Amino acid sequence: MSVKGQLIACRDALMAGMRATSRVAVPNEKIEKLLRACLDLVEHLSGQSAAVTTAEVETTLAVLENAYAELDSEQGPWTVALKNAIGRLRALRLEIDAKVAAPPPPPPPPPDD
Repeated sequence: MSVKGQLIACRDALMAGMRATSRVAVPNEKIEKLLRACLDLVEHLSGQSAAVTTAEVETTLAVLENAYAELDSEQGPWTVALKNAIGRLRALRLEIDAKVAAPPPPPPPPPDD
């Protein structure tokens, strides 16, 4: 999956979590603020998807993991959404690392004359 595709999937997961928080009987403002902050970070990365670095993904991933740890005591569909978003960012990190670590393709053979 492309970088932009991974970020869109991550964004979609967070948006699903935000929708879930708005449907509960008593909305929790803390959960909404955390998910919104995470969504803002992912949307920022999406805007520059062609030049996203591993460091940026790591920083965003750390924020999402901290948000998940904060919400761990308040289980609900938002924690599933955060888990999905974290999984997408981890996959993106591996994908970017693989591209950086991959050796360049060999030069084409010389033409036969």
